[in-house]
Order: sequence, then C-alpha cells, then structure tokens
Amino acid sequence: MKLALAQIDMRLGDIEGTCARIADQAELAARAGANLLCAPVPLFGGMQPTTLVDYPNYENDLVGGLADVARRVEHLGVDCLVPAVVAIEQTPFVEAFLLREGRVLPLRTMFSLRTGRFDVGVWEPAVFDVAGSRVAAVFDLERDMPQLPRGCDVAIYFQMSGFNAYNEETCAVAGVADGHFTEVASQNGVWLACMAPVGAFDETVYTGGSFVMDDSGRVVACSPCFEEDLLIQEVSRGVIVPALDAHELPRFFREEWIWEALRLHVRDTVQASGRARAALALEGDLPSSLLAVLAVDALGPRNVVGVAFERSDVFTPQQEAQERERMECVRQLAANLNIRLVERSQGDISRWMDRDVPARDAGRLRIGIDALYLADVAHEMDACMLSSLTKTDAALAPAAALSSGASLAVDAPFGDVYLTSLEFLARYRMRVSSVLPPSVVTLEAVAERMGLILAHAIMSCREDPVYTERMAQLLATLEPTQIDGALEAHVDRNRVLEELPLYKTSPEGAAILLMLTRRAEMARRALPMIPAVSPRSFGERIWPAMLSWSDLGRHGEEPRTVVDVAREGVKHVESLGEAHSERVRGEILGLLGNLLGLSPEQQEELMSEEGQQRMRENMERFESSLRSMLNSASDGQVPDADAQQAFGSHIRQYPFFSQN
Repeated sequence: MKLALAQIDMRLGDIEGTCARIADQAELAARAGANLLCAPVPLFGGMQPTTLVDYPNYENDLVGGLADVARRVEHLGVDCLVPAVVAIEQTPFVEAFLLREGRVLPLRTMFSLRTGRFDVGVWEPAVFDVAGSRVAAVFDLERDMPQLPRGCDVAIYFQMSGFNAYNEETCAVAGVADGHFTEVASQNGVWLACMAPVGAFDETVYTGGSFVMDDSGRVVACSPCFEEDLLIQEVSRGVIVPALDAHELPRFFREEWIWEALRLHVRDTVQASGRARAALALEGDLPSSLLAVLAVDALGPRNVVGVAFERSDVFTPQQEAQERERMECVRQLAANLNIRLVERSQGDISRWMDRDVPARDAGRLRIGIDALYLADVAHEMDACMLSSLTKTDAALAPAAALSSGASLAVDAPFGDVYLTSLEFLARYRMRVSSVLPPSVVTLEAVAERMGLILAHAIMSCREDPVYTERMAQLLATLEPTQIDGALEAHVDRNRVLEELPLYKTSPEGAAILLMLTRRAEMARRALPMIPAVSPRSFGERIWPAMLSWSDLGRHGEEPRTVVDVAREGVKHVESLGEAHSERVRGEILGLLGNLLGLSPEQQEELMSEEGQQRMRENMERFESSLRSMLNSASDGQVPDADAQQAFGSHIRQYPFFSQN
C-alpha cells in the first residue's frame, strides 16, 4: 500500500475551500500511485469548536462538502481519510470519514451503530482495509495503540495536541530524536504514520513535521516543519526499507520552534482578518522591537507599518537625552527592517481633555491617545493591529495593555511567553540576522520593562495608599527572573504559594504576585487572541472574574482535601458504631448478670478485656463442638431419627453464629 499525508494549511472552517484542496491533493497522490490520502484533523472546525458542532447547518455543509470530494475523486482510485470534530449524542468527538467509491463513510459512528455502543464504540480506533493492508486510525497513542486488533499493518496517528514548547512530542518528527514515537511503533510491531497539521487554528498552533516510521521504529520519510507538503511513502510490513539517518531528522530547539510557531500564528491570523498588513507601536523596548521583527518574518517588510510617538513629558536634560536615544533606536530598527515608520508627537494632554489634568493621570491619558493614533494609522493603511503584550503583562497588568491598544488588536503573539524569555528569543533571532538594536537585548532593558509592568499593576490597587506603598517596596526588591519564575510555577504548573520558588526568599512578595494575578482576571477576558505555546495558557487557566479569594498560604498547616475530610468522617462514624456496640454489650451483660445473679464485681470482671477474651475463647470452642456435632448429624452418624430429620443433608446451607 502506498500512503499519502497531505500536510496542508487552510483557513479554519473554510469547508468549500478545504474540500477543494483535499480533492487537489488526492489527484496529486493518485498520480504518484497512492492508495490512501490522509488530511489533518483541525481543518474544518479546529480543536476547540465549542457549540459549533451542535449547529445543524454546519454539520449539513460538512457532510455535503465531503460528499462532493468523494464524487470528485471516485475515478482516481484513491481513498481519502478525513478526520473532523463532530458531535454524537451532544458529545464532541473526532470522526474518521473514509471517502471511498463516491461515498462518505463515518467509520467510528458506523461501528457504534453496528454494536449499539455509543458510549464506548466511538472512542475505539477505526480499522479498515486498503489495497490488502489493514489500516487503523489512531487519535491517542497511549489509549488507542494497545487496543489495535491483531493483523494491523499501519496505524495512522492524527495529531490533535497543539504545539507545546515543553513537550517535544507535539513537534512530530522533531521529537523522534528525543525518544518519542519509536517505542510505540516497535512494541506494537506496526508501521506508524503521523499526520501532523501545520499553521494556526485560533489559539492552537501546529508546526508540521509529518513522518512515516517502520515497524522497527525507524523514520523512513518525513515532511519539513513549518510548511506545507505532500508526503508519499510505500508501506511494506516485514520488509526492510531504507531509513533516514539521525542527522537527517529535524532537531527540536525551543527558541527556534517558539519563533516559527509564532510566525505561523501571525501570518494566519492576519490573513483570517481579511487584511494583508499589520500596524504596531514601536516603543524602543524589547517586546515592541521583537514584535516588529516577527511581523516582518511573517508578512514581509512591505506589509508592516510601525508607529512611534515622541513623548511630551520630558522636563530635564537627562530625560531629553533618553528620549532622543529611544527615538534613534526606533528609527534604526525601522531602517534595519526596511518598514514604513510613522512618527507622531504627543500634544498637550490638558488641551486634548479641555481641562487641567493632574500629573498622576497624564500618563494614563497619553497611553489612551496613542492607542487612538495607532488605530487611526491602521485604519488608514487598511491594516490590522498587533499587540506586544507578554505573558507577564497578561498576568499582572492586562488593564494597562488594554489601554495601550491591545483591545483593538487581532493578535498578541507574545501573550503566552514571559518577558524574561523574550531575551532568549531575541538572541536566537539575532543569530539569524542582527536587525535588533543591541540596546534592547540586554538585562537592563528587561528590568526596565518589568519595572513598568509592576508600576501599572500596583496602580490598579490604589484602595489603600499604605498597602500600595508596601507592595511597591516588596516588588522592587525582586529580580525579573524571580517574578517570571513564580508566575510560571503558579500559572503553567498550578503550584500553590508554598511551592513557588520565590516563597523561600520572599513569601510576602510571592503572595502579592498571586493576588495581582487573581485581580487581573476580569481584564484578561478582553485581551486579543493569544497563541498557546506553553503547558497552560491563560486561555486554559480561567478563574472566576469576580473572585475575591487569594492564596495566602497554609501558615504551616498540613494540606486538607475533601477526601481527607471524608476519611475523617468515616472514621468518626465507625468510632460511633464501636461506642454504640460497647454500650449495647454492656447492657446485655448487665441483664445477663442480673438474671444469673452475678455480683457487680463479677459483672465488671466479665466486661473487662480479659473477661471478653475468655468469653471469645469459650464461644469458639462451643461453636467448634456444635459444628462437629451438626456435621456428624448431617453425615448420618447420629442415630436419633429426629436429629437426622432436623439437621438433614442441607444443614451446611444455614449460617451459624455471626461475628456480632
């Protein structure tokens, strides 16, 4: 059997365009002699379709589009395996549509209908025959591979998890060198084909890298990463075929993969907005400068417009020198990237507002006016806006980012990358070409930007001036790496206050960071689209927006869970039962003592531990003697006829002497 993997990138939900593209890929595969063509999972509805899959007309158009493809490729002699997220009994799941002989066959649903097991059948691997080979469609390696029936020749793994910078398996073929996939193929003795998507689908990004691996765990063919490709490979189980050497396989490097994933997201998001250009603010700092480079890599220099604002709040010679240096940095960056630069001067805020503006409000108002300037330039250039906010901004000061125009942006590429990680991204990009001014790729630039973020975050807590001053003093002593380390542990890995790396050196500072993150939840709801490239983005970590609880620690106490409380409740109930049994036993023994004429001393001795032990021993001897007698009676050794009739041959069916 010859297998074809269509690693294509299409506009999310473009059913007509995607179906036409699949038909075109089928024609190319048929010319190369392929028997089966596979398409990626997220083309039609993405991996987070929400209630879209419950919408009847969406399902109607999806099935109709696939039926058109089936009729179009019927004469080619090539089957198509097209997965898509649908709903069955109001439960979303990934269906494997097999297009064969002009018909659309939803394999997993058909299997469920035949077996009558909708709760289990739809989750089992779909197995079918193609050109004499047994093929299985797999969506979860860990769950589905052990369920493969005997005789399977090839398992086609459709990748569903988006790119995660800390999980090499999400990089498809780039994870093979780190030990992923090889053991799965060799242990199960089947060929493994990975159908990896490429491109951005809402917040989820895929990096491509489809591959085919033989039953010994060797990669025999692979597609390039970060671009479209049609991979065709002959599958011959039990036959040794040439394999790629280790140095021929792509290797995973975190900064490179993050950069390329963000580039794909910017490109696809801007195209999905219906525009070809992007406008962004150039502040002369690391985030905005690096965003300009990313936009140029994604869209080209002709499609990027930078907007710079000359600040008017300059009063001292030192401030004037710093402002000239900043603007020179912006102009140098625009010249290096060969992009258009629009410069605007900030006017007098009091004239804009037609009132006397206090100094404490001037900065906030200037940020808002600059955002309107940027939006006006974007409208004039028919461009969409990009935001340079980082994950540190999103955690601590999303309201300030919204004021500076993030609410009008279509994408915030660095929204899932912490500020201190941007320095490593910038250094990686500088190795490709030195387009960034050296002054922005320094620890001082990172520290300056972190100070600005903290200032905005503290401004949102102005209820108590004394408390605000204390917060500022504590946070000023923290290094940027300490702040981002605490946020990464809390947000990405769900660590509590005591488990944060910052807690050992500054427990109050760690608690303040968690409080600020909690308070910013409502503002985060209004942020633009953010590509998810970390173990857990803020799109996945959603807490109640009106929450007032903050993690203040356990103050040295052991952690308590509902299970622990339930165990304590069970123990309490059991102890009550023992106490009740002891009381009843005492009442019964007292009654027996009165009937037998026992003295209070004799009754007390009988209720003691030693007395209870003697009673149990006597009861065991009595029970043993009685059982022997009854067994002898049931075996016919009792001459008494009445005894034989009483106990009979079925005496063993009756229980004697319960534990109570």
